[in-house]
Amino acid sequence: MSNIGFDPKGFYEFDLARGAVSTRGGARVIVLSDTVVASLVSAAVETGDLTVLRELGKQIGAQVVASLGGAVFDDSPEQVLAHTAGWLGTLGWGRLGFERWGQALVAVMDGVPALDEDSLGIAALLGGVISSLSKLEVACVPVGGKFLVCNPAIAESVWLWANDGAELGTIVDQLILAEASCAP
Repeated sequence: MSNIGFDPKGFYEFDLARGAVSTRGGARVIVLSDTVVASLVSAAVETGDLTVLRELGKQIGAQVVASLGGAVFDDSPEQVLAHTAGWLGTLGWGRLGFERWGQALVAVMDGVPALDEDSLGIAALLGGVISSLSKLEVACVPVGGKFLVCNPAIAESVWLWANDGAELGTIVDQLILAEASCAP
């Protein structure tokens, strides 16, 4: 188990002579304002294709896994959360937390840049991050300012319930009832 906490010190390297910014791991990054990113995210939402944000989330998740030495399941959930929250915060995406709602896992983001009205861009990004960390394909659906982590096969149903005004607790109850009715 890794005992190293996330250390943001020296995360970015600025090479002004080359006009380049990179992470301490060597990945080149481009610094953009949140208004520019918001325009790109809004365009993706309008076309209904959030693949690029999901892929970005998967890349961030892979960087978290690498920073933990590649053995996420050997570390405590708290340590994985701290590293993931550190990476997301250092990249400017906000502060990540998790809540348990019975058997449901809910992601909570504070300080998120305003990208699109329904938070679908952040949901896609989080879905990619959590998929990389868990090695399972998951979706995150915005519900009442939080993000319900679920199987992609039911994400559309969750989204429809949320848009019909169902609160998070009600949606979790509906999912539990649906699972119980499918049990042998």
